[in-house]
Amino acid sequence: MKTLLRSLVTISFMAAVSTLHAQQDPMYSQYMFNGLAVNPAYAGVRGTPSITAMYRKQWMGIDGAPTTFTFSADAPIKNEKMALGMNIVQDKIGISNTLMLNVIYAYHIRFANDGKLSLGLQAGINQFKADYSSVETSYTPGQIDAAFGYSTTSLFPNFGFGAYYYTGKFFVGAGVPKMIKNNLSGTNSPTLDFTSYPNRQNRHIFVTTGYTFDLNPDWALKPSMLLKGVHGAPLEVDVNLNAWWQEKVGAGLSYRTADALVAMVQFQVKDELQFGYAYDMTVSQFSGTNSGSHELMLRYEPFAKEAKKKQAQVSRRKSSYNKPSKRQQYKRKRTNQYRRPKSR
Repeated sequence: MKTLLRSLVTISFMAAVSTLHAQQDPMYSQYMFNGLAVNPAYAGVRGTPSITAMYRKQWMGIDGAPTTFTFSADAPIKNEKMALGMNIVQDKIGISNTLMLNVIYAYHIRFANDGKLSLGLQAGINQFKADYSSVETSYTPGQIDAAFGYSTTSLFPNFGFGAYYYTGKFFVGAGVPKMIKNNLSGTNSPTLDFTSYPNRQNRHIFVTTGYTFDLNPDWALKPSMLLKGVHGAPLEVDVNLNAWWQEKVGAGLSYRTADALVAMVQFQVKDELQFGYAYDMTVSQFSGTNSGSHELMLRYEPFAKEAKKKQAQVSRRKSSYNKPSKRQQYKRKRTNQYRRPKSR
């Protein structure tokens, strides 16, 4: 009886989520550390090979609530003019399980102001599974309703693109990870129009931006924002503020419209290794039914120390260009020495 009730609650819960939010793509609280998941143009932005893994358990205490695992890797090539990457996402919600595999290419354009524009493209395969036989529909254990006694598995191709502009302190980008609206019911009739449909992979648009304020040599503030849009659902906004101490320890707060308040911490364990944790406190209509969401992040960059040294050398070289040479300093001194004083 309890299993049957849990199954009915799960089905009702998932129907409510789909109707109210029309959101199919996974949700991330630490989106600022997981750029490839929302924008393929993020490949190569960090200037060094980077590997990131994230695990998210959403709405603890609700059967069938989303569980997401993400693994991504990218690296710059051709003197950082290009980048290659890959992204694996497994998203389980209720009786459905979605696996997304993507390969990524990005091209970086350098501007005179030291800003760069990255244009990214990704292509891959999406696998969608729905196990209806796992739903308890009878009071008798093991007895399954014939209407639910089956499961479906579908494979779909998809592609996405994005753009990302960044400097040493500022970034802004927009990405569409999935362009094709595949039919999840099994018989595929893909479309590229801008209308949302039930039982389809609807197109999501992600816009990110942020800035770094250096308060002093030890402290920095890093506000950022994520906009998530999909046809047929309200625009969702994540607003975040992180404070960093010596680029080693970070802590921040976020607010996600009509959904959650988020607290997060990050630790730069060493140059190559970073760890992050986020806790979401639900403030939506589901707040009384769960104990919040948990999200873990681990990033490994094997050549981060070398990349920092290279960046420091570039910064010193740029600053030296702005300083006058010894010969120029001598000429200025001689000119000032023989310049007539201004009459009073």
